[in-house]
Amino acid sequence: MKSWLQWTIGAGLVVAAWGVAALTPPEEAREAPFPVRAVIGEPASGRNIETTIADVRRADRVTAGAWSADGNWVVVDLTVEAVMTEPASLALATLTIGDRVFSASERPKSLAQSALAVGIPLSGSLAFELPTDADQGEGTLSLALHGDSRLDSVIELPIDLGALPHPPSIELEPTGWTNG
Repeated sequence: MKSWLQWTIGAGLVVAAWGVAALTPPEEAREAPFPVRAVIGEPASGRNIETTIADVRRADRVTAGAWSADGNWVVVDLTVEAVMTEPASLALATLTIGDRVFSASERPKSLAQSALAVGIPLSGSLAFELPTDADQGEGTLSLALHGDSRLDSVIELPIDLGALPHPPSIELEPTGWTNG
């Protein structure tokens, strides 16, 4: 075989190897969750979760029955249900702003502590207590049935914190079963 042909084939194989390496996803992508983009007012369905986010607002005071607290709150009203398996609960309810991740508050009773059933929607609110400096910018609401969402679906809603309605006080929706 001619020397120039060997060099051409060798160079072609090096370029092909570089292309494969460039197209190979990073290691963490092998177990990444499957994001399902949500839109306010429309159902979003993942593998074992379906939710409809009705409203997202900010407030300086949140009340739930006799309980109340002042602060910088983001409140999400939604309906959620398990799709395939029980027992289930909304184990992942986070709001990510930049590199900071905030979990739904456990102080007021909310959907975060509620059991879900297959085919029976549960409605209510989630409340996120944020630091005072977290009132502008882009965030992402993430909802899933497992705290470890690798290789599972995660419902995600992009949120512009500065554009949210901001009444002075919000009463959390009571958690309860709905008709759909």
